Amino acid sequence: MDPTNNPHAGWIASLKYEDLRRLRQVVKRVHFRHYPNEYVTDWEADKLIEALGPETAMFQLKTGIDRGLAS
Repeated sequence: MDPTNNPHAGWIASLKYEDLRRLRQVVKRVHFRHYPNEYVTDWEADKLIEALGPETAMFQLKTGIDRGLAS
């Protein structure tokens, strides 16, 4: 799912695609690690990212990259 095509997308639509892809990887590995695979989708990750807010999400992105959770 591309957030730029979603008319309800908030601040994540302003992210570069590469940053969004990395942030999705981090969220899926950290927050969804105990979820069944069928629930671990980009849509669900985007909803959580949107709920986290920009400051927290950017902190998670930096931390995830530093710890090797996102490539």
